[in-house]
Amino acid sequence: MNHPLKLGVVGSLGRMGRRVCALARENPRFSLAAPIERKNFGQTNWPGLDVLIDFSIPKTSLTVLKIAVAEKIPLVIGVTGFSNSQMSQIKAASRKIPIFLSPNFSPGIFWMERLAQEAAGALSNYDLSILETHHKAKKDAPSGTAKALASVLGRKVEILSSRVGDVVGEHTLVLAGSFERLEIKHLAHSRDVFAKGALDAAAWIYSQRPGLYGMEDLFGKNGKN
Repeated sequence: MNHPLKLGVVGSLGRMGRRVCALARENPRFSLAAPIERKNFGQTNWPGLDVLIDFSIPKTSLTVLKIAVAEKIPLVIGVTGFSNSQMSQIKAASRKIPIFLSPNFSPGIFWMERLAQEAAGALSNYDLSILETHHKAKKDAPSGTAKALASVLGRKVEILSSRVGDVVGEHTLVLAGSFERLEIKHLAHSRDVFAKGALDAAAWIYSQRPGLYGMEDLFGKNGKN
């Protein structure tokens, strides 16, 4: 990458979009294009973009997906709550352009999943539960992060969701045995951790071949970015 990437951020007026834009303006790897919202799709210079970050909603994200494919723009998706049918469309599109899809761009969550998978395998007779809390405006429950955490455990797990105040994000995995309890917990202090992760993903996906990628690809086999 010999020049700043021309970055488009969809959902730029939302909680996450605003932070992505703010950090992008301070990052020499990027040149931030005009903020993108559904109402100005028609005025957006899509061919002028090198990479897209999408923090909108599922319906809007599918429209962005079609544009990205048509214009051959690498795409980072941080949207959650996709249906199985919508996921199928994303997977099909990834055969034409590189797509980075993740419900959470935090390095800490990446490592939480790794630790959780190892602990759940070693303590196979322990009961599992995931407790997750987000701000009261978050629409999906359980969160995409909680679902992703549950998916790596290899067995059934109860997920308890709470939506209160302005909590950025809290996730706790509880492994409970007869005489003890182990908790693996992650607290997000700021949305900037997710925004920085999304920007790292955008810089990485730009040079990749078509395919569907995630945090394990960004961090590599050894978990290092």
